[in-house]
Amino acid sequence: MNKREKIILAVTILAVVAALGAVVYATFFYGSDYQKALASENTDNICATPSGYTDASWKDHMSHHPDRYAECLK
Repeated sequence: MNKREKIILAVTILAVVAALGAVVYATFFYGSDYQKALASENTDNICATPSGYTDASWKDHMSHHPDRYAECLK
């Protein structure tokens, strides 16, 4: 294996490790935050501002998810 092939192999291994790390991070950290956010929503009225948000920040949040909060954004 020449020097160029070793460098390509090393870069490939680093990319795979970085991608795996991102998946693990997203699964264990982002995923749990998302579940907490869903749990904090008022199930009777998803448009109601949950604890931890101001009315303005909740409206801003909902605007980023128009598919989920379509009826709230009318």
